Order: sequence, then structure tokens, then C-alpha cells
Amino acid sequence: MKARLLAGAVVVGLIGLGTSAHAAPIAPGSVLSLNGNDSFTSTSITFSNPANIGAGTGSFAILGTPPQCTACATMIASLTAATPIGSTLYTGHNLANTITTDLLLTSAPTFSFIGGTLSTLTVSGNGTLDLTGFDPTPGFYMLTTQGPTGVTVTFSVSSIASGVPEPASLAILGGAIGGLGLLGRWRRRRAA
Repeated sequence: MKARLLAGAVVVGLIGLGTSAHAAPIAPGSVLSLNGNDSFTSTSITFSNPANIGAGTGSFAILGTPPQCTACATMIASLTAATPIGSTLYTGHNLANTITTDLLLTSAPTFSFIGGTLSTLTVSGNGTLDLTGFDPTPGFYMLTTQGPTGVTVTFSVSSIASGVPEPASLAILGGAIGGLGLLGRWRRRRAA
């Protein structure tokens, strides 16, 4: 009876692995770059949509060769230090391959402003990267924009994946490995 229960647990764990929503996390170090227009102050950015996908490396190379797509990304309307965690910074798509990608904020943005004739605003933070065909993967982003404040200028944002899978995938994998270990232990005891 115990053997059947253990074998069932292993099968369920392995089926769970096979039926998860995606195959793997986004590869560590994969970079997605977007660019477009905005206006900014020392504490906020207002984006002019749509934006562009400028480049993609690693898992993001799937967006196309070259991975450039004009007017295929949508930025959040505005970004401030008070933007709620869980907000989506951007969504993007490649209609030729029906591939989508987005970044969900998991930490409050950090703003760094340098004033002057050619002001610079840098915003960074952590998020969860989504890419069609991959597990949601933690990563971080760095956004820069420069020029006179309060007028339309350009921005660029790079998102970099850390490659760590979502907790649900780890739990399923851990359950399957644990079940296999228990089954092996039970068989060794039975043979002895």
C-alpha cells in the first residue's frame, strides 16, 4: 500500500512538472531593451506611447532577428516613487511571432535625479519578467532619460533576468524529487 502511495506521489509530481504553464525560467543575464519618448521631473516620468523594443539577448532574442519592433510596446502612463508595487511597467509584443513580454514591479522604483542644463533621471527597481514560453522570472530594470525637464525627450530601459524560477515550479520539482527519494528509501528497506 505504501509503495503505491509513494509511486502515486512521484507520478503526480512528475505530471505537475510536465503540465506547468511554461518550460523554464528566462535565462540568467537575458536583456530586453525598450526606448521611446517621455517627459520627466525630478520625481516622475510621463511616457508617450507607444514605445519600441530596441534589442533582446538570451531568451529575449526570440522576439525576432534583429529583435527590433517599432511601436510595439506600451509603457505605464506615468511612473513615480509612489507607483504601487504590482504595477506593470511595460507590455510588449511581436505580432509576427505572437510573442508577448512584460515587467511587473515587485519593488518601489528608486529615482536618482541630476539637475542642470542637461538633466538626467535614472530609475531602477526589481520586477518579474514575463515572456511567452517561459516561467515568470525575477529580474531588475534600469531606466534612464535625459534632456531638459518638462519637455519631450527620449528614454531607454533595460530589463535583465536573474533566471530564478517562480516558487510554484520549485515546489513541484521539490515534491517530485522528495517523492523519488522516499520511494527509493522504502525499496531499500524492503530489500533489506
